[in-house]
Amino acid sequence: MIRTQEARLCESMECRPLKNLEELFSWCPDVELIQEQKFDITRSKKYLDGKEWKNNNQDWTWLVKHPLKLHSKAKPRTLVCHDMMGGYIEDRFLEPVQQDSYSLLHWSGLDVFIYFSHNFITIPPPGWISAAKMHGVKILGTIITEWKEGKQILENILRDEKKIDEFVDQCASIASFYGFQGWLLNIENEVEWTLVPYLLELVKKLTERTHQDYGDEGMVLWYDSVTIEGKLRWQNEVNIMNKPFLDSCDGIFLNYGWRAPDCGDPSPHSLVRSVSSLGDNVSRRTDIFVGVDVFGRGCLGGGGLHCDLAMHKIREQGLSTAIFAPGWTYESSLNEDKVLSEDYFEKEHLFWDKLRPYLNFHAICIPIDKDDGSTEPKLIFETSFHCGREKTSYHLLSMQPQPSLPIVDKHLKTISGSGRWEGGPPTPSDKSQYSCHTTDPQSDNEVPSLTIQVQQANTTVPLFLMDLSPQGSDVLFVLSSKSPDTLSTSQIVLGTETGEELETARLENEILSSFIPIFYNQQEDQVQGFLLQNCYDTIEKIGLRLDSPGNSSLSTLAIYRL
Repeated sequence: MIRTQEARLCESMECRPLKNLEELFSWCPDVELIQEQKFDITRSKKYLDGKEWKNNNQDWTWLVKHPLKLHSKAKPRTLVCHDMMGGYIEDRFLEPVQQDSYSLLHWSGLDVFIYFSHNFITIPPPGWISAAKMHGVKILGTIITEWKEGKQILENILRDEKKIDEFVDQCASIASFYGFQGWLLNIENEVEWTLVPYLLELVKKLTERTHQDYGDEGMVLWYDSVTIEGKLRWQNEVNIMNKPFLDSCDGIFLNYGWRAPDCGDPSPHSLVRSVSSLGDNVSRRTDIFVGVDVFGRGCLGGGGLHCDLAMHKIREQGLSTAIFAPGWTYESSLNEDKVLSEDYFEKEHLFWDKLRPYLNFHAICIPIDKDDGSTEPKLIFETSFHCGREKTSYHLLSMQPQPSLPIVDKHLKTISGSGRWEGGPPTPSDKSQYSCHTTDPQSDNEVPSLTIQVQQANTTVPLFLMDLSPQGSDVLFVLSSKSPDTLSTSQIVLGTETGEELETARLENEILSSFIPIFYNQQEDQVQGFLLQNCYDTIEKIGLRLDSPGNSSLSTLAIYRL
């Protein structure tokens, strides 16, 4: 049957997985689904140690004085595997839908994002790809085979070396077209032992092709499931039964049933055994992503708001973490009628707040590009802080860059109600004097914005960690807000890589409008500009200083190279 143009257009408005070999091998680029990034944003090699940040009360003065650290192979990483209600729910649509769903806000603490479903080839929806890219986070699709049908699919591929090559080529083409950087391989079925060498070959070839396409940004991970004997036996550690798969790719995602060394029994699932299995190749320690199931299935600590207990044990061994299904905060906040409770917003932030000491918060790199030949002001960064959710709609492709260090002041309101809380809600440990977070779409404020609350006058709130080298250029920072008081009592301040604080010069509106007349005239909100002149220092932190205590909100932050 020949599809009509209308049918093709309708299909192009949503993203779907590929469910079998026929769909995989017949796939070809059709309608462009990915929106081009507005800015050339990449992840910097600089990061803020979450434990140090937490221990120093998340204080701007401390932050400015301490330069960001440089990435090394020894730095443990954090992966999020998003598995929610089977996948491809409201997030599959390219256009806004009149129904709410989950969006992730705490991007700067992540290294890798995996979109997961129980379909053969899981292609991340464009909204998630866009969101990950704008925060410099790697994003992977999922290849899964399971049950009898999955076994037949996999062995069909493995019995023919030509088909292995075709499979690898097709998966690489899909990743390249949609713009994600690799795959999680999850084989959840027995494999005939004579075919295991060909499975290892497939893993190696897919990894090599992924790096051929993406260089160091490419990634292929193996899930701890099938052993080198072809048996479906989750090891919950790295050992001789699964290490050959780790040796063939970029890392392993361990199952959730591991035990820490001090759990009270000589468990064979010790994290120490995973490290010792590496022998002299200890540099691969951070390629072991230890699974933490937020739903708590067989996981140390029981999941939910106690995932920090598992994270603590994992980081003690210097291992990376794979957080599975963080959308639990959303799902567990739905009542019987699928209506989201008021607890969700604070539960979401409390979940990540408790993990903060075990995360590393990454700066985003914003190039100045002085040699582009233009003498006009160039917009190099902009965000409206949109989180993809509004009061009556959901559109993940609308997401804008989120603040690097979001904080919700727990002293203002206490969570009560749903959640995996035994003996009462956990007590937050931060002593920050401010809040900084994207507006809760379920609140009275229907317009997405950044909400800032300070308890004391002259408090500086961190907005973004950045790697910005002006190289002598003038840089203009522009804020917009619906509240004139916000702009009249605020000041953009900056932290450099040498530990110095820089203040910017407030511009009169007439001067600001002469610099950026189009942006200025299009704004419905109040606008204020702050100028940094002739700067050769590398900027690592952007903060907003508030002259008086109270609540403020920002509609937009834009940065121009003049």
